[in-house]
Amino acid sequence: MKHFTIGYKDDKNNFFEICEYAERSDEAIKNAINDIPILKRNNNYIFRCTNESDLKWLSNKETFRKKKWDRDSLIKEAKFILIEIKNHLIHISYWLKNSLRSGIDL
Repeated sequence: MKHFTIGYKDDKNNFFEICEYAERSDEAIKNAINDIPILKRNNNYIFRCTNESDLKWLSNKETFRKKKWDRDSLIKEAKFILIEIKNHLIHISYWLKNSLRSGIDL
């Protein structure tokens, strides 16, 4: 499980954060919506979802300090980056779908 921080605001524009554990960002957002009553009524208040687990792993990775990259390391890093891009695109599509739904329901 990864550690996510979800940033959200209330109806008075006060900013808050909640931490959630999930495999993917869309799961973390769903958990936050279930945990915070105001988000159940309006999940458009969510403005950020950050994965600290991967950021910490990335900052501690020694291979970034290497001056010379080998082919296996580059392939491993490329696969990791592609998975992260996919997860972010899933999160964006989830957010966009819910935003459009709530806009149509108005």
